[in-house]
Amino acid sequence: MKYIILLFMLLVSIAYNSFALSQDTITTKSGLRYYYTHKGSGERARVGHLMIVHYTGTFLDGKKFDSSRDRNEPFTFVLSKGQVIKGWDEGIGLLKIGDRATFIIPYELAYGEKGRGTIPPKSVLIFDVEFLDMKEKSVGMILSDIVYADTNNLNITGACNKFHELQSKNFAGIYQTESDLNNLGYRLLTKAKNPKAALEIMKLNVEAYPESANVYDSIAEVYMELGDTALAIKNYEHSLKLNPKNTNAEEMLVKLREKK
Repeated sequence: MKYIILLFMLLVSIAYNSFALSQDTITTKSGLRYYYTHKGSGERARVGHLMIVHYTGTFLDGKKFDSSRDRNEPFTFVLSKGQVIKGWDEGIGLLKIGDRATFIIPYELAYGEKGRGTIPPKSVLIFDVEFLDMKEKSVGMILSDIVYADTNNLNITGACNKFHELQSKNFAGIYQTESDLNNLGYRLLTKAKNPKAALEIMKLNVEAYPESANVYDSIAEVYMELGDTALAIKNYEHSLKLNPKNTNAEEMLVKLREKK
């Protein structure tokens, strides 16, 4: 058994290095490797601004685990605020609008030794990313400022009220996407360790995007964290109904049904 484990680790190492070295890669001090597949001519990414990107994530064996392109919905996050894995904060920060690049992210800059969801422990992740645009403000950023105005007392009610106020004005002049709110919900879930607060934000996203498979997938994860298996299954099922190619929902349903 020990021999098999060592052999597996060796094969992973060879695959990782072969993948990286087969391209014209740049390696940073942190261990992030990346190469450009298209050079843009736009403005360089700015710290504190909303990044708007498309991506496809795969494992070393080429198996896809996630893609914003499949959802036809760009992913958004605020640069250098700890909203994404370290490899993303560093990598996107190196790009200009219009750039497309491949990131080879070691597990230390991704989901670490424990992994997350369908990401196994110590997983090296490959991301094909395209830097589409950036904005100074968004709905998610406005709500985040309200939520975290007092870190000792998260103001979820104030954020929800603000959302409905902006919604009544059709979010005029403010950038808004499904992933923008989703990001805030996940930060409350994973960073603040407050699934009840995350649930209220995810509910806003379901309200705003009732035809998006991703919002039901996300709220299902929150219900799972709250220990409500029935609602987790219900929402994963609805997500899969909206998008039959949602492999994450499919895999999570198998795990949840096995527990029942």
